[in-house]
Amino acid sequence: MGLIASGPVRELRLHLTEYIRNAAMGGVDVGSQDQASAPVELNTHNSGRCEGKIDQTPVLLDLLKQVSPLSSEEPEDILNFFVRLGEIHSLDLVEDRCFITRIFPLVPRGLLQLLAECSREKASWAICKVRVLEGYFPYFVRERLVRNLIVFNFHGSGQSVRAYIDRVFQAAEFLQYEALEQQLVERILMNLHPNVLKQAAFLDKPSTRKELMGVISLVEERMSVAAERRRVDSVGDGGNVNNGPSGNFQRGVHSPGRRDVIKCWHCGRTGHVRSRCPGKDMAPGDA
Repeated sequence: MGLIASGPVRELRLHLTEYIRNAAMGGVDVGSQDQASAPVELNTHNSGRCEGKIDQTPVLLDLLKQVSPLSSEEPEDILNFFVRLGEIHSLDLVEDRCFITRIFPLVPRGLLQLLAECSREKASWAICKVRVLEGYFPYFVRERLVRNLIVFNFHGSGQSVRAYIDRVFQAAEFLQYEALEQQLVERILMNLHPNVLKQAAFLDKPSTRKELMGVISLVEERMSVAAERRRVDSVGDGGNVNNGPSGNFQRGVHSPGRRDVIKCWHCGRTGHVRSRCPGKDMAPGDA
């Protein structure tokens, strides 16, 4: 499509959204010329119809194919399901009523009835999520999930920091966690793994999600450098390579359990290098 293919997934989605919106206004040709020039009605099963300049439903259906059907009506499963749908809805491919009807095949019977009611009443996606929250997340369940997914959701060793941050923010949004962005950022910082916090010790404390992601970028870079340093050190220990005082790599004699011993390339003795060899003016073997 000629779109920029670099950057994070979130940015790629924004590029795709802008591309489709431009196409809807006639600025970009998507598919055939006929499709871009003539209005197309979008069928939404038997729950009504919506109109658009181009049919964006195929794009939506391709994305929905990547969403696993909801097999249970457990609160946490519903939360994860709607968080994933929210990412697709943010692309604004179709109007809300069409979007809701397209996810009918992905939900079990009880939730299907609720979504069908939203569709009949032409409720927005935001109102539909509120109804799901009211119907499946009583107060004590919401409090438990807030505790497990936000307040005491400790970041694990080896877990992607960015994925962890996204999950906390998504859970807070869906569960309507009443906290300012700065408070949520502070909560995330409290729960980050000690190894990550150690790398962020001398960085400015973030107060927004954008600033937090900037800090994480610096932390990831520091951790990558530290990992590369450990790799180089391990190669040096196992390959008879060490750094001399000048910073250049020098060959030495490696003794297990002891530090590497410098060996002269001229006389073969230890304790000095060739440039400082007392017998460097003599031919090798004369001493």
